[in-house]
Amino acid sequence: MITSSHNSRNADMFSIATSGVNASNKLLNTTGHNIANVNTEGYVRERTHFESQLTGGVGRSTTERVINIFAQNQLRRDTTLQSEFENYYNKTAVIDNVFASEANSISASMSRFFGSVQTANDDPTNISSRQLVLGEAGSLVGQIGTMSGFLRDKEEELNIEVNANIDNLNSIVQSIADLNDAIRVSQANNPHEEPGALKNQRDNAILELSSLVSIEVRQSAKDDGSVMVNLSSGESLVLEDGSFSVFEVNNDADLNYKSLQLTSNGKPTSLNILETKLGGTIGGLFRYRDEVLETSRRELGQIAIALADSINTQNRQGMDLDQQLGTNVFSLPDIAGLNYPNNANPTSSVYGRITPGAGSEVTSADYEVTINSVTPGLPPTLDITVSALNIDGSPVTDVNGNPITQNYPAVDAQTGTFSPVIGGIELEFASGAGYTAGDQFLIQPTKDTADRIEVSMTRPEDLALASPIRVDADLNNLGDALLISTSVTNTFVDNTFSDSRASVFDGAGGIHGPGNSPTGAGGVGAPAQILFTASDEYQVLDSAGTVITTVTGTTDLSNLLAQAESAGAAPPWPAAFSALDDYPGFDLSLQGVPKAGDSFAIGYNTDGLNDNRNGLVMADLQNQDTMQVNNSGSGQPISFHEAYGNIVSDIGQKASSADVSLQAANALKSQSKDWFESVSGVSLDEEAANLVRFQQSYSAAARLLGTAQELFNTILGIVR
Repeated sequence: MITSSHNSRNADMFSIATSGVNASNKLLNTTGHNIANVNTEGYVRERTHFESQLTGGVGRSTTERVINIFAQNQLRRDTTLQSEFENYYNKTAVIDNVFASEANSISASMSRFFGSVQTANDDPTNISSRQLVLGEAGSLVGQIGTMSGFLRDKEEELNIEVNANIDNLNSIVQSIADLNDAIRVSQANNPHEEPGALKNQRDNAILELSSLVSIEVRQSAKDDGSVMVNLSSGESLVLEDGSFSVFEVNNDADLNYKSLQLTSNGKPTSLNILETKLGGTIGGLFRYRDEVLETSRRELGQIAIALADSINTQNRQGMDLDQQLGTNVFSLPDIAGLNYPNNANPTSSVYGRITPGAGSEVTSADYEVTINSVTPGLPPTLDITVSALNIDGSPVTDVNGNPITQNYPAVDAQTGTFSPVIGGIELEFASGAGYTAGDQFLIQPTKDTADRIEVSMTRPEDLALASPIRVDADLNNLGDALLISTSVTNTFVDNTFSDSRASVFDGAGGIHGPGNSPTGAGGVGAPAQILFTASDEYQVLDSAGTVITTVTGTTDLSNLLAQAESAGAAPPWPAAFSALDDYPGFDLSLQGVPKAGDSFAIGYNTDGLNDNRNGLVMADLQNQDTMQVNNSGSGQPISFHEAYGNIVSDIGQKASSADVSLQAANALKSQSKDWFESVSGVSLDEEAANLVRFQQSYSAAARLLGTAQELFNTILGIVR
């Protein structure tokens, strides 16, 4: 007896033919779907495959997307890189074009100003030349203000753009989370039919997200079709449990300096994000802000402060056309300290200003002021710590890598009292005892200062081109010693000497005589004469002829008063003079060989209207190296022109480097897109070939079905 084997096919021809027709129809539908979506952005071509049945015919079909995960991830990475450099370059190029334009050159404005000072020096009594100096001063601060205002506007535009991108990012993250849910449901209901349309939407959203920030995508361990999305730095955006996280634009003290936090949906967790490491459009914007915009803005403010303060200082050290001591040419604004949000009293305040004469100490750093303790009293005093900060809030370090910070244990806290601290600034704690230990304030000396500097001098007569000190050689001198220079370093007037900044000048067209100097009644007056008793020995006398001190064994006639203070001779230099910061505040240098009896008289430069000695020093300020080159104050100082040139060249270098990086990123993105499209894109030629092939298989299956029908009809005919 003959028996069938276990793998014999039991299906009839009709069933086999029917399954063949259905399979071919499925293949044709898939191919048609691919062709219809050839122009659909982000569409991934689909492929249907079947399982054969042991009983004969075609078994279960599965339709899935044709995708290479490695190519897809590479495309996302290259999209992130391209978006970052595109935004960084486009923003930086705008700043570069403005600073590189000769029409906007602050260096040219500085040259015109110092040139006008030199012109005024040619005829110090010429009012029109003096007026030109004030006009060029106004043009200079106007040009600086225009550039600073431009950068401030760019900061406002940047913040608007950041907010818009953050809103878009949050919307995309929520969309990915929603699509994850929809894919889970669809795949659970039909495990053999991949929800291609939903996954394409999700992939498009993820690709768009990768253009905003750098991300990593992982398949869920549950194998339910969902994915998890993290920032490349590790923070989760879309979680496995279906929840998601959102970015919040936050800030500390500076409301215009945006920072980011990641907050989990439905969870009390907040994480600070390092903005410049985000990558993508948002990372590029933050990199541009910190590396270009805020840096150049502060460095421009640093130049403006140092320039204005040096001119003010030099003008104060001269004598004007009214024979009065000079005053300020420019007014520097006060700096309002910014409260940190956790301060106990949000209305407490700290104000800062540039210490007069200390503009060369100012860097582009910000300063964090921390209240350590408050001691009641009249006035109350504070123990404070002042720390230098970089733009991103990180500490400024010295050459040894240590944070630059300074403690001040007993600072008066009252209105009108300014206490000098690091960085060439001084602080006023006007809230008195209203501070609380732990309160913090942010001082930004250079960020918003450049466009608030103004020309305060209105009268051209107030330009102090003359020196307030005159040194006259006695007509009977026998030696050949000649005056080669006088230097004035301090003209601060305080005849009570309660302020340690007091100088020799009495503010009434003279210098302190006996009884009016720091030595008090019965003491000597200020230096008024140099009398040589030998070629290497001289006496310093006051206006009454009293010997202040004697210097012996001198071989160098430079800075005779400084030598007198440090000589340790008898009588010694008055301790009351040395107790002040800089008294008398002037010095003189001779050249040649004096003889015994030679003398040089020192006095106020009365009627010295044609004198231009102070004006010459002022004109030469543009050649002096007075600018701090970095936030730590280390390194060789540079001039105003060099400092501005550094800003221009630094922005240009960054723009050029970003341009090269952008071109490379464009090429990489193009390559990765071609790779991805070669695998997942729809090829019309391939699909057309599939149409012919599947149409033939459909026709063959249909013919088989017809044959089965004919056989069936034949059998029926025989039975009848």
